[in-house]
Amino acid sequence: MLKKLTNSDVKVEIKEADFGKNELKEKEIHPDYFLFQSDALKQIRFALDNPKIFPHFVITGSEGIGKRSGILSLLKKEYITKNTYTKYYYFRKNNSIIEDPDYKEGLVALFDPDIETTSIVYDPTPSVMGLMGVPTEKRYQPGNLIKATGGYLVLPMFKLLNEPYLYDVLKSCLVTERLDFANLPEVSFFQSFDRALPQFPLQLRVILIGEDYLYEQLMKKDSDLRETFGIKIELDYEAELSKKNINRFSLLIDNWVMEDYPKPVPSAKKRLLEYALKLNDSQSKFSLRLTEIKKVFEESLALGKAKKEITDAEIEAGIANIDKRNSLHRKKYYEDIQNGSYNIFLTGKRVGRINGLSIIASPQNNYMPDYGQVNTISARAVIGSGNFINIEREVNLSGDIHDKGVFVLQSYIKGFFSHLNSFALDASIMFEQNQYIVDGDSASAGELLAILSALSDIEISSTVAVSGSVTQYGEILPVGAINQKIEAWFDICQIMGSARETYSVYIPVANSKDLILSEEIRESMKKDKFRILTFSHIIDLIPELMKLQIGKIEKDGKYTQNSLMRAIEDRVDRKKEIDKD
Repeated sequence: MLKKLTNSDVKVEIKEADFGKNELKEKEIHPDYFLFQSDALKQIRFALDNPKIFPHFVITGSEGIGKRSGILSLLKKEYITKNTYTKYYYFRKNNSIIEDPDYKEGLVALFDPDIETTSIVYDPTPSVMGLMGVPTEKRYQPGNLIKATGGYLVLPMFKLLNEPYLYDVLKSCLVTERLDFANLPEVSFFQSFDRALPQFPLQLRVILIGEDYLYEQLMKKDSDLRETFGIKIELDYEAELSKKNINRFSLLIDNWVMEDYPKPVPSAKKRLLEYALKLNDSQSKFSLRLTEIKKVFEESLALGKAKKEITDAEIEAGIANIDKRNSLHRKKYYEDIQNGSYNIFLTGKRVGRINGLSIIASPQNNYMPDYGQVNTISARAVIGSGNFINIEREVNLSGDIHDKGVFVLQSYIKGFFSHLNSFALDASIMFEQNQYIVDGDSASAGELLAILSALSDIEISSTVAVSGSVTQYGEILPVGAINQKIEAWFDICQIMGSARETYSVYIPVANSKDLILSEEIRESMKKDKFRILTFSHIIDLIPELMKLQIGKIEKDGKYTQNSLMRAIEDRVDRKKEIDKD
């Protein structure tokens, strides 16, 4: 069943009063970036409090959620004590290790002598030399494995995977608890090193941080990874929109305030939280990509430096300023549409064509955000033997998930005509003017409708766009990045559409809880110039878009008269008659 959404369905009601007095108990306030990581924090403390069982461990989580800042903050606030480790020195003259000698002149300390408390070292770009130090004939320059003696060395997993020999050297040192130059890889890079140095004892704990996929890659590289790094702790990427978490969010924003800059009022915090909800495509859980949220706040501070306070207007300006700076590709895309470079129609009706919605992602460039785009999905049907052709797949522009979606809709259509001896129409589908690899199955509902239109020769209005994933039984599943897709459709309708038309977008009913749309879109919805409708089954859309019921098989073995499936069935019958002649 179709449902038309209203203004209240596409926004979240957050009370500014919730950002007022902090009602959190002391034990509910965690260090800095771990404010929302209660469960993970318990596990991290569990690992830190049991060094004999978990000497080294791994923390994983999505990019930008504060893995580095969180663990360093926690260590500095709760795990700094007076040094109690054994102090070893290296005597270069006779090439030996000495334990805490009375006379230290000319000796190299195998620890950081400038730090009297627990050493905490973070190396963003680790290397073999950076870890082990540089031994030469005359002296030894300690590396981070020595500098972190008695404390913690925090390393990013990314470099361990990409720097040759780095992980192997690190693991060898941790397993043997020795720094052994004799075991360095036999490559020319290390030939200048003095390998005759004695084995230096190691007394430290190593914590690896990074995204979960990096951990999986490290597991493939080293099947015994868990023996060295005995525990993996996952940080959550989202938090429930509860009163306690709103209090935590407010406290976090207060911690971000800088000297000589105005402080944020509740309306500013509310707008930042709305931004965090939209980042997560959810009305009930906000994103913990705190690095990105902090950038918006700092942008707003810079823009509002001369003001007495930071309000929602400054936050809005900060979001707009960042978007303007990083949206060149989207801007050029809109310009190309306006100039007629893309074959997109927003008026009239067409057979075998429908407006689909997709996302242009940019994994290689974090400064160019993903953005939505409108694609013309086209389908052709000809007399044949019942074959389906995915043109994107034929030219290697289709990903595995998109291929799967096409096979699913093919199965769904053929299921309608299983009572026929042969399905004698061939169909082909494609994304017009597409130059990128198409992946994901969010366009399968649009592709299915385009094929049904081509098979039946029934037109579909160009004032609609569709997004949704289809099962083999026609049910509609939710899709990702729904807010960006709707905003792209709205923007392009504003650029190219007719003021006399009402434009509609059909989305999965399961996505209705994900909508957080701009004031401009909500205003257009009020005027009924832009409609958002939800559907749960492809059959819901057919009477709306094709003005016919889907039909059912009657006693005579044919579909109902004046139905969509009867129109397709009649075309098959006409083909059979032609074949007989």
